[in-house]
Amino acid sequence: MCDCYWFEYLHHMERNAAACAMEWSIELEKALRSKKPGRAVEAILQIGSRLQQWSREPEPNIAVYNMFDLVTWEDRLFSNTILLRLADAFKSDDKHIRVAVVKVFLSELNSRDRTKSKQYQGVLSKARVQNHHELLTRVKVVLGGGDPEARALALILLGCWAHFAEGSAQIRYMILSSMLSSHISEVKASIFAAACISQLADDFAQVFLAILVNIMTSTTSLAIKMAGARVFAKLGCSHSMAKTAYKAGLELASNSSEEDFLVAMLFSLSKLASKSVFISSEQVKFLCSFLSDKKSARVQETSLRCLRFIFMKGECLFTNMESVVRILVDALDEPMLTTTSHCDVLRLLRKIIFYVRPNPSFLDANEYSKLVKAVESAAQSRVMLTSLHAVRLLVDLSLQLSGKMEVESGVSSFSLLPEQVISLIMDQITSLLVDLSQLNSEVFQEIKGLLNLLLLIVREHSDLWSFLLEKICFTVELIMNMHEGVFDRQQIDMDVEGDKKNDISLRFAFILYGFMAICVGHLGQVVGITSEIFDKVKLLVKSVCEGVLFSSHSLLLNCKFILSCRITEDFRSCNNDGFPRFTFCEKLTENEIFTLQCAKKLLKNGDEWPAYKAGRHAACHGSWFAATLIFGHLSSKVRSGFFEHWLKSLFQFALAERKIQLLLLPQYGSGLINWLEQETILNLFSTEEQIKHHHAGSISEGIYYDKLLEAYQCLCSSGEALKSSVDTPVQAFCFQRWFLSLRAKMLGTIGSIVKLLLNVPYSTNDTAAIHETVEEFSKLSLTFERLSHEFDLIGTTFIGMDTENLNVISALALNCSLLAFCTGFAFRVPNLATSLLTENVDDFRTLRSVLIRNLIGRLWSVDRETSKQLTELFNATGGPNNCLHLLLRNKILDMGYEVRGISTLCRYAVSEVIRSQSKSNGMDEGTVLRVMEDGMQFLSNILMQWISIPFRVPKCFFCVRPCIGSELYATTDARKLDGISIPFGFHLSLNLCLQLKNIPPNTSVRITRMYCILYCGLSFQEPKHNEQKQQAYEAWEDDDIVEMQNKLLHYVTESSKNEACISQGKTSSSCRTERVVQAFVKFEPNEKGQGFSNCLLDVSRFPVGSYRIKWYSCCVDSEGCFWSLLPLSPGPLFTVHQLPSAG
Repeated sequence: MCDCYWFEYLHHMERNAAACAMEWSIELEKALRSKKPGRAVEAILQIGSRLQQWSREPEPNIAVYNMFDLVTWEDRLFSNTILLRLADAFKSDDKHIRVAVVKVFLSELNSRDRTKSKQYQGVLSKARVQNHHELLTRVKVVLGGGDPEARALALILLGCWAHFAEGSAQIRYMILSSMLSSHISEVKASIFAAACISQLADDFAQVFLAILVNIMTSTTSLAIKMAGARVFAKLGCSHSMAKTAYKAGLELASNSSEEDFLVAMLFSLSKLASKSVFISSEQVKFLCSFLSDKKSARVQETSLRCLRFIFMKGECLFTNMESVVRILVDALDEPMLTTTSHCDVLRLLRKIIFYVRPNPSFLDANEYSKLVKAVESAAQSRVMLTSLHAVRLLVDLSLQLSGKMEVESGVSSFSLLPEQVISLIMDQITSLLVDLSQLNSEVFQEIKGLLNLLLLIVREHSDLWSFLLEKICFTVELIMNMHEGVFDRQQIDMDVEGDKKNDISLRFAFILYGFMAICVGHLGQVVGITSEIFDKVKLLVKSVCEGVLFSSHSLLLNCKFILSCRITEDFRSCNNDGFPRFTFCEKLTENEIFTLQCAKKLLKNGDEWPAYKAGRHAACHGSWFAATLIFGHLSSKVRSGFFEHWLKSLFQFALAERKIQLLLLPQYGSGLINWLEQETILNLFSTEEQIKHHHAGSISEGIYYDKLLEAYQCLCSSGEALKSSVDTPVQAFCFQRWFLSLRAKMLGTIGSIVKLLLNVPYSTNDTAAIHETVEEFSKLSLTFERLSHEFDLIGTTFIGMDTENLNVISALALNCSLLAFCTGFAFRVPNLATSLLTENVDDFRTLRSVLIRNLIGRLWSVDRETSKQLTELFNATGGPNNCLHLLLRNKILDMGYEVRGISTLCRYAVSEVIRSQSKSNGMDEGTVLRVMEDGMQFLSNILMQWISIPFRVPKCFFCVRPCIGSELYATTDARKLDGISIPFGFHLSLNLCLQLKNIPPNTSVRITRMYCILYCGLSFQEPKHNEQKQQAYEAWEDDDIVEMQNKLLHYVTESSKNEACISQGKTSSSCRTERVVQAFVKFEPNEKGQGFSNCLLDVSRFPVGSYRIKWYSCCVDSEGCFWSLLPLSPGPLFTVHQLPSAG
């Protein structure tokens, strides 16, 4: 790497606080000396945010000092210098500067995590402040001779410095003495300072509490009492101290008649009580007394808020929970309470009944009857929030208590069945739609909330789906008849999100569409769509949307119906030979034509944006005819950089998948074929020659290979269209290009299998040729096995991917694993030489063991019975015993239509392999041709039915944004501008910085650890001045990405098991093989996602030359989830040079 390029590359690395310390110190010094009015205050406030950043960053290690060319402890020197300059500024007589300094340290104090105050390691911690005596001396000058306001500011500053001030006896005395001052501001400030120190020192807290109680009982100043009340929450340094402080505070609150003081004490005591389950029980009893005694509305509302805080914070050991429930039920009928308080009551009831006391028998039937009646009454409230909380509680009660109370209590009169709650919810929806003039966004939001509650019920009681659909159909018909003049059969073709967004009929239809789409999707995963349910759904769609809503949402719903209904009972039926018979294709003609007509209607009306969304939905649900039609039309309309390339790529992608679906046209029936041949829009279908005459015979027919080749070429064109988009950030299309690459590899490998099937030598007795053919199939099975891991990798690389997208990708990984298994086990030739080597696997036994292990790991959560059969097959295969340790990654969480189809094929494939194995054991080499013919037929059948399972793209494919990845920076000496260079025969010591990039600001994933693997070999040699042009989106093309990410995963897993040992040892580990040297490195990221470490590579045997180090990285979030990180920068280049001779 050339000198200027390397120097510029390192300057792209973000500088942390340690690297900026000297610059910040100089800037502050200049500003404080400036004569410009207000400049000093501005600089002080600016340094405040920098100190907060500094405190949040971990202390720098040796790698940080080396990367930024810093002297060890240089950052501490400058941080102490900055603190000393702020203290000097505070000592001045300028009031504005003093206030600014106090604001800086108050902000730093508020930014800390108070629950971990004892573990605070920021810039104001005792270990990092070396000159604390000088700092305290400057503040004591102000505290001893200033005016009351200045002394108050000095006390607040001492409170902020409690971590290094609490050890000074003189400071403690000065703070406690100030509590007896005659100035209110000084007393309040001293209370604050004393409370801060009390969080750290138990002995000081006891003295402070005694003085505080004495002041609060003797003073008449409400301001001082309020200040004292607020600090009781900080007096929990130890359990005994918390208990003592709680008792003192409880007595003060009980004897007070001032409402403001009482409210403040209730909050503080509740926070203090939440730290101990024993104290919290007393506090619950105390708070309930204010509800039962009918205190003022404000006090009751405060009590409810405090109760909710205690129960939400943790478990409470209060024994008489029945009385709490009784008091809360009475509070529901209290008219003085606000809506927020009523919602707090309902939340509390739900928390107590289902989490604190999950056993239903802790209340008798009469109490439950009163509870249900009160909640039902609250459900009728006109306030949306109260109603939703009440209905949610009824839903939970119906799910957990249905049929239990009669048995346990012997009282048969009380019951709360899920059917009753469904009827109640539908009645509420009807009542909301009675007066259309009152409908607004809040009402529609409430309807959505009620529909979501219905989903909770039917997901637990799958037998109620039919009942729910009946209720919905009845409600829709009732509303349509009620407002016949509004819900007329108007011929409107528009999107719900268009100009007529407030149109009542469209908004109501849209809500129902979304709800039914979710219902159908869930049914397709769990119980399947019966003909009864499907007929009711069709009736509902017809009653609401006929002539009203032809938009992207209708297309979405139709696609969901089509794909979900494909999994019917006959999906799992079999022919006489045991092969699964998928007969659903014949039922799709009408729906497919309807989908295409909807798409054509959108395009004719010029609704480009709704049409794009329709195409997106079609692709996500496998309707590739419609997707091709839409994206082809849109791509012809756009001529701008980004959108042109994006739509061109989508069109090529859809065209590729449509070519695959064209192979199924004879199964669709003549109706769709005739429609396609007559359709002339964009001439998208007229290019397909003689599609009517394609017959669904054997996959070994030439037409299948031709179509697979065409589809592969279209996918490559789709990826090239994205690659050529120069107007888009480099990392914007990472997911899309990677996904297209994997899909192209899948179809390309299938094409290779089909081509090989066309040339299988089943008519010759040439054993060598047969063995060569079997070896080719074995290599293709390894290709599929690797693809399954690549799909795993794409699922773990894009951080924050939701469950729905992960399920789609996991299903594709299962696809590849199944095809790998079938390809590897199709030809069980008797007495095949076990020494027949493959590219990456030692022998056939190991190969087949790997294939079985891979399939078991993915199928275990889907089909346990088939997985057990695979385990038996594994034992019979005789693979290594240590190969069957299963690591279930990307576990499939639901049983959607793709997974059901694949699992059906898996059951058939495994049973066939087991049957053929027992059959081939009795054969000799003379019957090898029969084995080859059976294998060909088996593999052809598998591929034919695999093509029949619809392929759909994950929704995240349409989210175009830079992917979260990492950049690696490496140096040996930051002062060298000529890159990395070492003499021959030496080890390479690297200082490393791993930087996360493209992290969204609103992400919920918090990275806690990062890991990296660096490796280099003799074959990695490059010219010295070769500026690598590798782009981030090409990283997945490396052949070793799967192997290296698996090594990283293994290292992270082992590191987690031995965390204690690792934390005491080195931050990196390395190993050396004959071909490559590698090192593992661990990083602790700061808030910017930047981590520093170092490693040592043994390159002592590398000859003179320049070598590129390859690297991959991963991370672990706060939930313990493992994520791979895409490399967004090239690996470092180092040079081995010869030392000059002594002569």
